[in-house]
Formats: sequence, C-alpha cells, structure tokens
Amino acid sequence: MRAGLLLFIEGVGLLLLGGIPAVFNFMDLQGFPLQLPTTFFRFHWFIMVYGFFLTLIGNEVLVSLSVEWRGSPAPDLFVVSFGAVVLAANLSSIFGVPEVPFYLVDIALVLLLWHSKVYLSSSAMGLKPRPHNYLLFLTLEFSAFVASVEAVVQLPWLSLSFPVLTVFSVVVRDIGLVLGGRRIKGGEIAVSFLLVLIGITTYTIPQVSSLFLVAGWALSLHGSGLLRSRGRLYPRLSLIMAWSWLLLGGILSRNYDVFVHSLAVGFLFNVVFGVDSVLADALLSLTGTRVRLKPSYVPLVLLNFGLVLRFAFDFGLSFPIVFSAAPLQGLGILYFFASTLTQVLRQVRKVEKRASLTFKGETTHSG
Repeated sequence: MRAGLLLFIEGVGLLLLGGIPAVFNFMDLQGFPLQLPTTFFRFHWFIMVYGFFLTLIGNEVLVSLSVEWRGSPAPDLFVVSFGAVVLAANLSSIFGVPEVPFYLVDIALVLLLWHSKVYLSSSAMGLKPRPHNYLLFLTLEFSAFVASVEAVVQLPWLSLSFPVLTVFSVVVRDIGLVLGGRRIKGGEIAVSFLLVLIGITTYTIPQVSSLFLVAGWALSLHGSGLLRSRGRLYPRLSLIMAWSWLLLGGILSRNYDVFVHSLAVGFLFNVVFGVDSVLADALLSLTGTRVRLKPSYVPLVLLNFGLVLRFAFDFGLSFPIVFSAAPLQGLGILYFFASTLTQVLRQVRKVEKRASLTFKGETTHSG
C-alpha cells in the first residue's frame, strides 16, 4: 500500500476523531435529552485543522501536485515522516502537552515547504510556475507563522486561514479542471486570496473583516468564472454552495459559530465534494490505479441542510428537527469519504485481481 494512501486513511481517522465529539457537543448545547460523550470536544478545532485538513493538504502537496508537476511523488519515507509528525502533534494535543502540538505542526509545515520548493521552478514538462504555485508556498509560510503564534496564544479562528487560503491558492488549478478546462483569472484569484487573508486575520474587528471577506468572495467568484461555467451539474452545484457559504460567513462574521462553520464546513467541505474529478486524479497518484468516482448528491444534501438547521438554532429557532443539525452534517461528510474509500478499494482490488489472473495465465501457458 502506497504511503500516500496510508496518509489518506490517517486523515479520515482524524476526521472521525475530531468530528464525532463535535456532533455530540452541539446536540448537548441544544438540550438533547440523553447524556452524550463530549470529552474530546476541546480538541475538535485542532484535530480538524491540524489533523484532518493538514493530512488532506499534505497529500495534495506531497503526492498529487508532485506527480503532476515533477512527474513523481515525494519519497515514501518523506510522506510517512510527515504523517508521523502530524499524528504526534494531534496525540500530544489530546494528552495535554503544552505548546508541543504547535511546534510539531510547524515541523510538518516546514516539511511541506521543503518539498514545495519544486513548485517554484519549471515542471518536468518545462512549464513555468503558475500563480497557484506561489500562493501555495505563501500559504504554507503564513500557516507556519500562525502555528508559532498559537503556541503562545491559541486563536482557533485564525488557524482557519491555513485550509481556507490553501483552497484559494489551488483554486486556479482545481476549478479550471472540474469545469472542463475553463481558464481562470489568476490575477483576480491572487488579489482575492489577499483580501480573504486580511478578512480572517481581522476577525476581531467585525466591520473590517466582513468588508474584506465579501470583497474577496466577489472577486474570486468573478475570477473563477463559476457562475458562467458549463459542464457537469454536481461540481458546479457543490462549488456554488461553497461560495454561498463563504459569502454568508463574511456577512455574518459577528456571529462566531456562523463565521467559523460557514468557512470550515460550508466552504471547505463543499469544495472538497465539488472537486471530485481532481480527487480521482489524486487517488490515481495514491493507488497507481485509474479510479472512477461516481458522485452522490446524498452527502451534498445532508451537509448543507444540516448547516442550515445549525444556523437556524444559532438565531433562536428551536423545533425538533433542529436536533438533527449536527448529525446530518457529520453523516454527509462521513458518507462522502466512506463512499470514496469504498469505491477506491473496490476498484484497486479488481485491478490487482485481473493482474494476478493474467500473470497466472501467462505462467501456465509458458509452462
């Protein structure tokens, strides 16, 4: 099994570890009549940002983009070392070792930065670095700085800059691919990247934060050509939902829960759902097998309806169905990754079985 696939599985495990306690905690806040285990909730934000999203982005940097840009992934030992550092960071967070988790996150980000130097030079095909190459490197540098700051003072909302800005840094590549090769306006995306960066870092000044986030949303929406795009409905719908939540998070940034979860759940996970064809290419890099993913609208509906119910509760609406807000979000995310992993493993087994039968047939014939 390739190191990248192990890293993918580690990320899914961290998703469960960080996500399930959050579901229980929100149900507890709603007054759910049964006692629910919420012990691990205080680690939720760290595990989601510096566990799940760090492994997901690490796989993109060390495997998928690396295969595309230089023709090969990072060495297995390098990928395994990165995964071990991320796992150590999350375990040290759970066991309450002060400051150490953030220093380990810094080490993991430095590993990504070290490998990302290759993206600042010409590709194996002779292509010059594109805007997303530089934005990705800047994101990793800024994220390492944020992790160092958080070793002193923890600011969970600021840590969101890592996955959100990474999405913006690669949006030039990914959205163009899923929308049928549509040309993205890299300059506008680069400016929107800066606007969103300022919007997140100025969260404590709501008026300023909202202004920059909404401006970044508008410019990125125009630069991506999302509303003018054609092609498959599923990725277009997912990405439109993602940008809708980004707008809502910008407008309602005064409400902490709406701000954080519009970005962390609404924006980020809808983008993950929407770039399914890019994910298929990534899985090719991880498994060495061409994987065809059959998208399902089930996780899309569950995630977004659950998020609507969550925010309805935030604004004072209380009726029985609201209790399903957090479980629906969790089930939507779990369904997507379980379905993806199941399809991948099934297709890999078929290829391996076919190869084994072919080998046996050749052996028998030659004998």
